[in-house]
Amino acid sequence: MWKIPLAGRPTLLPLAALLAALGTAGLGGCVPYAVGTTAKTAPAREVQPSVVLQVVSSRRDLDRDDRPRGAGLAIGNSARLGLDARSDVGVQIIGLGSITATYKRRLTGPLESDRGTALVVGAGVVGTSHLHAEATFVASPGALQIAPQVVPYGGVRVQDLTPFGGNALGSGPAVGLFVGGRFGWADLGLSPEVGVFYSPSPLVGDRDVIIVPSITVRGDRLRKALGL
Repeated sequence: MWKIPLAGRPTLLPLAALLAALGTAGLGGCVPYAVGTTAKTAPAREVQPSVVLQVVSSRRDLDRDDRPRGAGLAIGNSARLGLDARSDVGVQIIGLGSITATYKRRLTGPLESDRGTALVVGAGVVGTSHLHAEATFVASPGALQIAPQVVPYGGVRVQDLTPFGGNALGSGPAVGLFVGGRFGWADLGLSPEVGVFYSPSPLVGDRDVIIVPSITVRGDRLRKALGL
């Protein structure tokens, strides 16, 4: 994995390069729904990058002039930095102009293992119109005995948008369940996931249930492929 040294000016260089890579443009500002992780946190002083592709059946980062629209696609880039054996922090950019920061804390389960539970809380800005807040409880039984390269996970996610732009439109909080699995290895894993959220839409004729399929790719081989 990518480990950050403790002292000296070079410690900022890999992190700066990674944050610059996070600016990769998606296909439009979007609310982050995909979780893409088990209960395991990033090891202390190590950075774990990831790329996520999500499809949202109905958007909630709306303006007053908007009309009900179909599915929206967004590409996101993120990185998590391990703080200690039980916690890490992350930054994610998804679409154009949407950025969130999160803190993840291991609640139960063996350290440095996928098995157990964790809580993730965070906040950020979606586009130039909404403030975003989120809280996620994620649980995993660990790798399957019959298929050690498969690690299922799932949980509950609650998030909310607060409009601050002059023409931004508010909506009800999103409450949902998600389930997914990581296929692969610690240095390169692919995590398909499906989330179902209830979030009342402010638009007449729009559906209140949001379905979000996503795929997250993470691991050290991804970092090397990005040249970081």
